[in-house]
Amino acid sequence: MGEIMPRAHLRSIGWSSNQITKAVRNQTLIRPAPGSYLEAEPRDAEELYRLKVVATMRRRAGAASHQSAAALHDVPWFEPDRSRVHITVDRPQGGGTRGKVFLHPRPLPSEDVVEVAGVVATSRARTSLDGAMTGNLVRAVIGFDAIRLVRRYPRPEDPDPIPLAEIEACRERMGRRRGCDIARKALALSVERSESAGESWARMQMLAWGLPTPDLQVRYDLDGSTYYSDFTLGEALIAEFDGKGKYGDTDEEKADALEREKTRQEAFERAGFEVIRFGWPVLKRDGALRALLTPSLRRHGLLDSG
Repeated sequence: MGEIMPRAHLRSIGWSSNQITKAVRNQTLIRPAPGSYLEAEPRDAEELYRLKVVATMRRRAGAASHQSAAALHDVPWFEPDRSRVHITVDRPQGGGTRGKVFLHPRPLPSEDVVEVAGVVATSRARTSLDGAMTGNLVRAVIGFDAIRLVRRYPRPEDPDPIPLAEIEACRERMGRRRGCDIARKALALSVERSESAGESWARMQMLAWGLPTPDLQVRYDLDGSTYYSDFTLGEALIAEFDGKGKYGDTDEEKADALEREKTRQEAFERAGFEVIRFGWPVLKRDGALRALLTPSLRRHGLLDSG
């Protein structure tokens, strides 16, 4: 993530105040939070925001929460606003904006607090529930899907899926408040087999447009290999989401992944399936996914022609 250096450290190794100010101005140093600095190097917006959260929490009481905790836990947050760090404080009132910080006065039992990246944050369950209670149903389902995901091939660093009962217990601890109904609805719509935020959003778009409910991650044994579909619609229609990160990071990883995807699609097509692929640009255009899927759904008799 990068080493966050307090201003006192820079002064102790010989930096003057003018040198620090000049280094920030010419972007040799980055200041993720007041009194904290980083050596400048290429970082995406998500990484910069995580560093901003960590630097802020090293100087603040309470727990990083909402989208700030989501960034630390690597839980997707639909439509993020990275302009502020969100902190929950265990008190009944006194919230609101404080410079680049937004304070949320909420009950904060010890069961809902963890340490991540060296700072205090709300747990993954509490973080997703806080997101759900913002009133955005898509955000709510994406968050719940992410923390409930049961991976087919988990890596040692992957977090354990959170059982539905544990999320429900956390919701009960939070009590009755605005957004509870959205959280309850989203939890009922969430699943354990959505492998990305894009897949979750696509499923919600299908639901919103009244399209047939897809089967998720269906297993197919074809040509001596095992494949899983993102969405199976009816008997012979498969929809696949191609999201960021799906094809790896290096050029070699991307080339290998693309070759595997080509082999996978050819196996589906030889078995008689029609395969439709889509990515973020389709999801971000209102009605585009519906327009893409509707002709095939009608051909397969899964949607009325009217």
